[in-house]
Amino acid sequence: TPPSLTSGNAPYGHCLQGDVPSPVGPVPRLGTRLTARDYRGGLKVRLGIGRNRYAMPAGLYAVGRPSPRSPVLVTANYKLTVDTLRTELNAHDAWILVLDTMGINVWCAAGKGTFGTDELVYRLKASRLEQVVTHRRLVLPQLGASGVAGHQVKQRTGFRVIWGPIRARDLPAFLKSPNEAPPSMRRMSFTLQERMTL
Repeated sequence: TPPSLTSGNAPYGHCLQGDVPSPVGPVPRLGTRLTARDYRGGLKVRLGIGRNRYAMPAGLYAVGRPSPRSPVLVTANYKLTVDTLRTELNAHDAWILVLDTMGINVWCAAGKGTFGTDELVYRLKASRLEQVVTHRRLVLPQLGASGVAGHQVKQRTGFRVIWGPIRARDLPAFLKSPNEAPPSMRRMSFTLQERMTL
């Protein structure tokens, strides 16, 4: 589990809503609604203020009240990425495994190698996830595929990598029917609105 939710000048305790019990000890529970503090932080980092410090501690988290059968979602520790994921999981029970990507988003971190096979294997072992869940499936963001070799993860840990949708907003539908994901969940667009957001 994350050693601390207070790192330097970036305290993230406001994101938590207690703990979830597990065989390896309490796991921090992330809230699924953003606070005014989250919105302020997001605005500042988009303006380039504190960008290098906007990272969540890596480790295992929970949303809702996950059980040993609940899905495990893997993401980067860039806080905007974590915020996007947790808000889309409102009313869901899941485990979130946050990799240490040095505060870089999934797509860029996969290209740089920090969202990669070795970091995923390390974080799986460090969190003792095999004792927390009874299944051996990990849902990874599709944009991280260039950094992770799924077959190596399976060989080294026993966990199977399942590639999730491009966008976090499609996760609720994907989790209901992971084997029936429509092409729209796999296709990247770059509309005018999306360009303006970036």
